[in-house]
Amino acid sequence: MEKGKIKEYKIPLSLVFLAISLFASTIIAIYWFSLAILPTVFSSFINYTGNWVYYIFALSIIGDGYFIYLFFSTINARRKFEELMNTDSKSNFVKNIRDLEIEARKLGPSFKKRLDEKKEQLKIKF
Repeated sequence: MEKGKIKEYKIPLSLVFLAISLFASTIIAIYWFSLAILPTVFSSFINYTGNWVYYIFALSIIGDGYFIYLFFSTINARRKFEELMNTDSKSNFVKNIRDLEIEARKLGPSFKKRLDEKKEQLKIKF
């Protein structure tokens, strides 16, 4: 696997882990409020964890916040990268080259490759 390739999968990974942490926090909240809709499989698992349920709940709430942040920050970085790349003006491209390199580094090798191709297309040497 190419170095930094996991950065390309930030959005799907953050959505999967967000779903897992939301599921955990929802199940624990339902258990604490003693709602009858919780299946016995989940309530027996929560009983089995004992006092660890507090730590699991805290981690799931922290995970919710982190994965929501990761998801939206990656979407914003992609949007910014696309906006800066969609210029045909060499002067605007050169002016924004620093931001493009930062965003490409955050997003992964395929974005770096696209940036290099655009540099070659506009005949920019850095």
